[in-house]
Amino acid sequence: MAKHSLSSLGSANCFVDSLHDGMDFDCNVSRARFELLCSSLFNKSIQPIRTLLEEAGLSASDINQVVLCGGSARIPRLQQMIQELFPEVGLLSSSPPDEVIAVGAALQAALLVNRDHLELDLDSVAVDVCAADILLKEVDDSGSPVFNVLLASGTPLPARRHHVLQGPGALSGLSLELYQRIGVEQPEKLAKIVLKDLPPQEELHDIDTVVTMKRDGSVHVSCVEQSSGRSEAITIAAAS
Repeated sequence: MAKHSLSSLGSANCFVDSLHDGMDFDCNVSRARFELLCSSLFNKSIQPIRTLLEEAGLSASDINQVVLCGGSARIPRLQQMIQELFPEVGLLSSSPPDEVIAVGAALQAALLVNRDHLELDLDSVAVDVCAADILLKEVDDSGSPVFNVLLASGTPLPARRHHVLQGPGALSGLSLELYQRIGVEQPEKLAKIVLKDLPPQEELHDIDTVVTMKRDGSVHVSCVEQSSGRSEAITIAAAS
Protein backbone atom coordinates (compact mmCIF):
# COMPACT_ATOMS: atom_id res chain seq x y z
CA MET A 1 0.00 0.00 0.00
CA ALA A 2 2.89 2.36 0.74
CA LYS A 3 4.15 2.02 -2.84
CA HIS A 4 0.70 2.85 -4.18
CA SER A 5 0.46 5.91 -1.94
CA LEU A 6 3.91 7.18 -2.95
CA SER A 7 2.78 7.29 -6.58
CA SER A 8 0.60 10.28 -5.71
CA LEU A 9 1.89 11.51 -2.32
CA GLY A 10 5.25 12.76 -1.08
CA SER A 11 5.33 10.33 1.86
CA ALA A 12 3.46 7.30 3.15
CA ASN A 13 3.16 5.28 6.32
CA CYS A 14 4.44 1.71 6.31
CA PHE A 15 3.05 -0.62 8.99
CA VAL A 16 3.66 -4.36 9.48
CA ASP A 17 1.74 -6.10 12.23
CA SER A 18 3.86 -8.41 14.42
CA LEU A 19 6.93 -8.29 12.21
CA HIS A 20 9.20 -10.11 14.69
CA ASP A 21 8.55 -11.69 18.09
CA GLY A 22 5.24 -9.91 18.39
CA MET A 23 6.77 -6.50 17.68
CA ASP A 24 5.03 -4.25 15.17
CA PHE A 25 6.90 -2.24 12.56
CA ASP A 26 5.80 1.32 11.88
CA CYS A 27 7.67 3.99 9.93
CA ASN A 28 7.15 6.88 7.57
CA VAL A 29 8.75 6.59 4.10
CA SER A 30 9.29 9.56 1.80
CA ARG A 31 9.09 9.29 -1.96
CA ALA A 32 12.75 10.39 -2.22
CA ARG A 33 13.82 7.59 0.13
CA PHE A 34 11.75 5.05 -1.78
CA GLU A 35 13.26 6.14 -5.11
CA LEU A 36 16.78 5.92 -3.67
CA LEU A 37 16.19 2.39 -2.37
CA CYS A 38 14.72 1.27 -5.70
CA SER A 39 17.14 3.08 -8.03
CA SER A 40 18.94 -0.12 -9.07
CA LEU A 41 15.61 -1.80 -9.82
CA PHE A 42 14.52 1.17 -11.93
CA ASN A 43 17.72 0.90 -13.98
CA LYS A 44 17.13 -2.82 -14.49
CA SER A 45 13.60 -2.04 -15.67
CA ILE A 46 14.86 0.41 -18.31
CA GLN A 47 17.63 -1.81 -19.71
CA PRO A 48 15.28 -4.31 -21.46
CA ILE A 49 13.77 -1.38 -23.39
CA ARG A 50 17.21 -0.42 -24.72
CA THR A 51 17.94 -4.06 -25.55
CA LEU A 52 14.64 -4.42 -27.42
CA LEU A 53 15.31 -1.29 -29.48
CA GLU A 54 18.77 -2.58 -30.41
CA GLU A 55 17.48 -6.03 -31.40
CA ALA A 56 14.74 -4.46 -33.52
CA GLY A 57 17.22 -2.15 -35.24
CA LEU A 58 15.32 0.92 -34.04
CA SER A 59 16.18 4.13 -32.24
CA ALA A 60 14.08 6.02 -29.72
CA SER A 61 13.11 8.51 -32.44
CA ASP A 62 11.45 5.69 -34.43
CA ILE A 63 8.86 5.16 -31.69
CA ASN A 64 5.59 7.05 -32.07
CA GLN A 65 3.95 6.28 -28.75
CA VAL A 66 4.76 4.54 -25.49
CA VAL A 67 1.98 2.76 -23.60
CA LEU A 68 2.58 2.34 -19.88
CA CYS A 69 1.41 -0.98 -18.48
CA GLY A 70 1.72 -2.79 -15.18
CA GLY A 71 1.07 -1.42 -11.71
CA SER A 72 4.66 -0.23 -11.25
CA ALA A 73 4.27 2.04 -14.29
CA ARG A 74 2.47 4.42 -11.92
CA ILE A 75 5.75 5.20 -10.12
CA PRO A 76 6.68 8.82 -11.00
CA ARG A 77 10.45 8.20 -11.10
CA LEU A 78 10.03 5.25 -13.46
CA GLN A 79 7.78 7.34 -15.71
CA GLN A 80 10.40 10.08 -15.72
CA MET A 81 13.15 7.64 -16.76
CA ILE A 82 11.01 6.28 -19.60
CA GLN A 83 10.22 9.82 -20.72
CA GLU A 84 13.95 10.65 -20.73
CA LEU A 85 14.56 7.60 -22.93
CA PHE A 86 11.86 8.79 -25.36
CA PRO A 87 12.08 12.60 -25.08
CA GLU A 88 10.04 13.27 -28.24
CA VAL A 89 7.19 10.87 -27.42
CA GLY A 90 4.22 11.30 -25.14
CA LEU A 91 3.55 8.55 -22.61
CA LEU A 92 0.04 7.14 -22.91
CA SER A 93 -1.18 6.89 -19.33
CA SER A 94 -4.87 7.66 -19.83
CA SER A 95 -5.77 3.98 -19.33
CA PRO A 96 -5.07 2.33 -15.95
CA PRO A 97 -1.60 0.74 -16.37
CA ASP A 98 -2.60 -2.39 -14.47
CA GLU A 99 -5.50 -3.00 -16.90
CA VAL A 100 -3.82 -2.23 -20.24
CA ILE A 101 -2.49 -5.73 -20.93
CA ALA A 102 -5.81 -7.41 -20.12
CA VAL A 103 -7.75 -4.97 -22.32
CA GLY A 104 -5.28 -5.33 -25.19
CA ALA A 105 -5.35 -9.13 -24.94
CA ALA A 106 -9.15 -9.12 -25.06
CA LEU A 107 -9.20 -6.88 -28.15
CA GLN A 108 -6.57 -8.99 -29.90
CA ALA A 109 -8.46 -12.20 -29.10
CA ALA A 110 -11.63 -10.70 -30.56
CA LEU A 111 -9.79 -9.75 -33.76
CA LEU A 112 -8.28 -13.23 -34.08
CA VAL A 113 -11.68 -14.92 -33.90
CA ASN A 114 -13.16 -12.46 -36.42
CA ARG A 115 -15.77 -10.91 -34.18
CA ASP A 116 -17.59 -8.90 -36.85
CA HIS A 117 -19.68 -7.01 -34.34
CA LEU A 118 -16.67 -5.87 -32.32
CA GLU A 119 -16.83 -2.09 -32.03
CA LEU A 120 -13.35 -0.61 -32.38
CA ASP A 121 -11.98 2.77 -33.24
CA LEU A 122 -10.18 1.92 -36.48
CA ASP A 123 -7.30 4.19 -35.54
CA SER A 124 -6.70 2.07 -32.44
CA VAL A 125 -5.77 -0.97 -34.55
CA ALA A 126 -4.10 0.74 -37.50
CA VAL A 127 -0.51 -0.47 -37.89
CA ASP A 128 2.18 -0.29 -40.56
CA VAL A 129 2.53 -3.62 -42.36
CA CYS A 130 4.82 -5.23 -44.90
CA ALA A 131 3.44 -4.53 -48.38
CA ALA A 132 5.06 -7.54 -50.07
CA ASP A 133 6.42 -10.98 -49.25
CA ILE A 134 10.14 -10.85 -48.43
CA LEU A 135 11.73 -14.05 -49.71
CA LEU A 136 15.07 -15.80 -49.33
CA LYS A 137 16.19 -17.82 -52.35
CA GLU A 138 17.72 -21.22 -51.61
CA VAL A 139 18.46 -24.41 -53.55
CA ASP A 140 16.90 -27.77 -52.69
CA ASP A 141 18.57 -31.20 -52.89
CA SER A 142 17.77 -31.49 -56.61
CA GLY A 143 19.39 -28.13 -57.37
CA SER A 144 16.10 -26.36 -58.03
CA PRO A 145 15.58 -22.87 -56.59
CA VAL A 146 13.10 -22.51 -53.74
CA PHE A 147 11.86 -19.35 -52.07
CA ASN A 148 11.37 -19.24 -48.31
CA VAL A 149 9.09 -16.53 -46.97
CA LEU A 150 10.86 -14.60 -44.21
CA LEU A 151 8.32 -11.79 -43.92
CA ALA A 152 4.84 -12.40 -45.27
CA SER A 153 2.79 -9.61 -46.76
CA GLY A 154 0.75 -7.99 -44.01
CA THR A 155 3.31 -8.60 -41.25
CA PRO A 156 3.09 -5.76 -38.68
CA LEU A 157 6.14 -3.50 -38.68
CA PRO A 158 8.77 -3.23 -37.36
CA ALA A 159 9.58 -6.92 -37.75
CA ARG A 160 12.68 -9.08 -37.40
CA ARG A 161 13.32 -12.62 -38.65
CA HIS A 162 16.20 -15.03 -38.13
CA HIS A 163 17.10 -17.81 -40.59
CA VAL A 164 20.03 -20.23 -40.87
CA LEU A 165 21.21 -20.79 -44.45
CA GLN A 166 23.47 -23.77 -45.19
CA GLY A 167 26.00 -24.27 -47.98
CA PRO A 168 28.68 -26.81 -48.96
CA GLY A 169 31.70 -26.67 -46.67
CA ALA A 170 34.12 -27.02 -49.60
CA LEU A 171 33.12 -23.63 -51.02
CA SER A 172 35.14 -20.53 -50.13
CA GLY A 173 32.28 -18.18 -50.97
CA LEU A 174 28.51 -18.22 -50.60
CA SER A 175 25.85 -15.82 -51.82
CA LEU A 176 22.47 -14.92 -50.40
CA GLU A 177 19.71 -13.48 -52.58
CA LEU A 178 16.74 -11.59 -51.19
CA TYR A 179 13.55 -11.13 -53.21
CA GLN A 180 10.17 -9.49 -52.84
CA ARG A 181 6.86 -10.70 -54.23
CA ILE A 182 3.63 -8.73 -54.52
CA GLY A 183 0.54 -10.92 -54.81
CA VAL A 184 0.97 -13.59 -57.48
CA GLU A 185 3.67 -11.74 -59.40
CA GLN A 186 7.07 -13.29 -60.04
CA PRO A 187 9.62 -12.60 -57.29
CA GLU A 188 11.79 -9.54 -57.90
CA LYS A 189 15.38 -9.49 -56.66
CA LEU A 190 16.07 -6.91 -53.97
CA ALA A 191 19.69 -7.59 -53.09
CA LYS A 192 22.53 -10.08 -53.18
CA ILE A 193 25.07 -10.57 -50.40
CA VAL A 194 28.32 -12.48 -50.97
CA LEU A 195 30.40 -13.96 -48.16
CA LYS A 196 34.00 -14.42 -49.35
CA ASP A 197 37.17 -16.10 -48.07
CA LEU A 198 35.36 -18.76 -46.07
CA PRO A 199 37.71 -21.46 -44.72
CA PRO A 200 37.01 -24.91 -46.24
CA GLN A 201 35.55 -27.47 -43.85
CA GLU A 202 34.01 -30.93 -43.92
CA GLU A 203 30.75 -29.78 -42.38
CA LEU A 204 28.25 -27.48 -44.03
CA HIS A 205 28.68 -23.74 -43.69
CA ASP A 206 25.97 -22.34 -41.39
CA ILE A 207 25.06 -18.76 -42.24
CA ASP A 208 23.10 -16.87 -39.59
CA THR A 209 20.84 -14.44 -41.43
CA VAL A 210 18.84 -11.69 -39.75
CA VAL A 211 16.34 -9.61 -41.73
CA THR A 212 14.85 -6.50 -40.13
CA MET A 213 12.19 -4.30 -41.72
CA LYS A 214 11.42 -0.90 -40.21
CA ARG A 215 8.16 0.99 -40.34
CA ASP A 216 9.41 3.10 -43.24
CA GLY A 217 9.81 -0.05 -45.37
CA SER A 218 13.61 -0.15 -45.34
CA VAL A 219 15.19 -3.58 -44.92
CA HIS A 220 18.45 -4.39 -43.11
CA VAL A 221 20.08 -7.76 -43.76
CA SER A 222 23.07 -9.16 -41.87
CA CYS A 223 24.82 -12.50 -42.45
CA VAL A 224 27.42 -14.24 -40.27
CA GLU A 225 29.20 -17.53 -41.03
CA GLN A 226 29.19 -19.29 -37.67
CA SER A 227 32.54 -21.10 -37.72
CA SER A 228 34.70 -18.28 -39.10
CA GLY A 229 32.74 -15.22 -38.00
CA ARG A 230 32.87 -13.75 -41.53
CA SER A 231 30.03 -11.28 -41.91
CA GLU A 232 28.36 -8.92 -44.36
CA ALA A 233 25.43 -6.52 -44.01
CA ILE A 234 23.39 -4.27 -46.26
CA THR A 235 20.47 -1.88 -45.94
CA ILE A 236 17.85 -1.67 -48.68
CA ALA A 237 16.09 1.69 -48.79
CA ALA A 238 12.31 1.77 -48.94
CA ALA A 239 10.79 2.15 -52.39
CA SER A 240 9.74 5.74 -53.02
